[in-house]
Amino acid sequence: MSYLRLDEVERVAHATVAALLRAGIRSCLVGGMACSIYGNQRVPGDVDIVCLTDKHTQVELKALLVANDPNFYTVASKDPFATYRVLWYRMPLGFRRCKVDVLLPGIMNIPAVPIPRIAYRKSRSDLPLMPFLPLLLLKLQAWQDHGEADKLYLQAKQHVDVRDIDELLELAVSKYGIDLKKDGKWLPESFLKAAVRRVKAYVRRFPESAENWSAIGFRV
Repeated sequence: MSYLRLDEVERVAHATVAALLRAGIRSCLVGGMACSIYGNQRVPGDVDIVCLTDKHTQVELKALLVANDPNFYTVASKDPFATYRVLWYRMPLGFRRCKVDVLLPGIMNIPAVPIPRIAYRKSRSDLPLMPFLPLLLLKLQAWQDHGEADKLYLQAKQHVDVRDIDELLELAVSKYGIDLKKDGKWLPESFLKAAVRRVKAYVRRFPESAENWSAIGFRV
């Protein structure tokens, strides 16, 4: 499968947000697409989106997207033991496609984002984003989870996590002025406590990151 360009993945993100809005559901981007809009250099390979609703399951949300845009479709997972179907967006021309991961608050400890706290970067895109601090901390969680995984292909994702985290940390300090006390006051205490433990583990592995973690308010 050919790699997608950044503008193509962004187009899929717009289509996903629009289809959800037609169903009355607000959302925000997480993962690589959100990191890219905030300023990371890596081109994301898919779209990760959090649907801010408690009225639908992931299965129902995938069905809503398929119903609201004919370019969405689902296929059975390659995992023979999986019961879920994988959501894809059909790209124009040829057989290229982009995977879309539909998430809900609570899944993978994703915090529920109050609608007024959805972030936007008007200079780059009008797409709704997970606020910067929880996006960074979810990337940190992914780094830990991938390191503890028993599958080699998941462990191999850690180097991408490290690149994303280090770029986000630089942006947190130099561009966005992130402050843990100010920007984290709405986040669940359990989410922040877990982040503190992960930051310490990350600094032990990458001591050169300590200065930036400290600059945004973590004790390292």
